[in-house]
Formats: sequence, C-alpha cells, structure tokens
Amino acid sequence: MSEINEKDLWIRYKEHGDQSAREALILYHMRTVKYIAGRMAIHVPNSVDLDDLSGWGIMGLMDAVEKFDHTQDIKFSTYASIRVRGAIIDQIRTLDWAPRSLRAMARKVGQAREKLRHEKGQEPSNFEVAEVLGTTEEHVEDTVSQLQTANVLSLDDYLMPDEGGSDTRKIDVTDNYSAPNPSHIAQQVEKQEYLVDAILQLPDQQQKVLNLYYYESLTLKEIGAVLDVTESRICQIHSAAMKRLRKAMQEYG
Repeated sequence: MSEINEKDLWIRYKEHGDQSAREALILYHMRTVKYIAGRMAIHVPNSVDLDDLSGWGIMGLMDAVEKFDHTQDIKFSTYASIRVRGAIIDQIRTLDWAPRSLRAMARKVGQAREKLRHEKGQEPSNFEVAEVLGTTEEHVEDTVSQLQTANVLSLDDYLMPDEGGSDTRKIDVTDNYSAPNPSHIAQQVEKQEYLVDAILQLPDQQQKVLNLYYYESLTLKEIGAVLDVTESRICQIHSAAMKRLRKAMQEYG
C-alpha cells in the first residue's frame, strides 16, 4: 500500500465513516501486531501463547485506529506500535504468570540490592548485584525484565502466618512514608505526555530509530539492517533525535 493510498483510506474512514476503509487499515497494519507480538513472545513464559499476544495486540491496533488523528503529520505505524505494545503489556499485567523460581530469584536480587545500598550508600549496578549472588549480569537483567510485566499483587492478600499463628494483610505492614506526593505524580505524568508529543513531532526516520531501539530492543546494527543504512548512520540519527528531545524538555522547564 502506498502512502497516498493510506492517506485516502484515512480520509474515507475518519471523514466519511467508510467501514471498509477501516478494515483495510487494520488488515494492512496487522504486520505491526505480528512483529511486536513475536518480539515480546521471547520474554514471556510458555503459558502465554503467541496467539494471545497477537489477539491483545489487535485490540491495541483497533484502539489506535479509532484514536489516531490523521490530520497530524505523524506516521500511524509509529503511533500504532506504541499502542499495540501497551495493550499487550496491560493484558500481561493482569496475569500472575511468574513462576516460583522467578519470584525466588527476584527476592534474592532485591535483598542483594538492599545490602549493597547500605554498604555503598548508592544504588548498585546489576553487575554488582550479580557478583553478590554469584550469577551473571544478564541473569539479573533478565529477572528484572520479566518481572516488569508481572502482575501486581493485591494488598488485601495475606502474608504467611507469623510465629504466633496470626494472619496479617500486606496492607497492614506496608509503610507509605516514601509514597510520592500526588502533585509530583501529576507533574511526572504531564512531563511524560510532553515527551511523547515531542517524540511524535520528530522526523519519521528518527521516530523509527527510537521505536526500534527503545521499544523493540534492536541493536544499532540490527536497526541499520532493517532501514537499509549503515550502523554509523543510525548512530547519527539517534544522536540527532536525542538532541532534539533534550532541547524540547529544556523548553518544558
């Protein structure tokens, strides 16, 4: 499908309500769903099927089609990639798929990190945590990565009974002294929204590089192969994009 044909489909759907144009757009961008689902399938356990990931991604794609503003100078493929990936992650977070071995490793990582914080007075690196645990840095990074999409446990759940045999809810022993100020959270959300807008204003090639590098976790060399340019050129594009984003955030204040 050419860019001109796609623009025509957007006009037909958004301005004239042509449902056949909507279906054509969804079918054409299904390749985005398949690509992202395939990439994310590497990081989830076998209990989550690729078909499930694809199904959730399609829901994200349909939502993206509905909310996309075709009058803006923004590539839908870039916008859709963010929405599809977000939809899949949201669904994964509703599942408590993490196996006991992963939970156990996560506890060890947390304990090692806390120990190093007290000893060094600063946030330890994954390499330092790995040394304490006698494992590799990659193992630590993989544990953290997998848990990022794990389900958040309810504070109404009960902890294991203590020595006295009494049950205690998690919410009853969770201190909130370090809870962020609501106004600070609002500022952070506003800042993130501003950053997203700044990214969507970047040239198409810069958006693609950022999407492939930060969302799809491709290396600069792999991105060069996808876009059919040299690795050094990808590095230049990435640097230019980051420069523009830093300038935009400085203007934000």
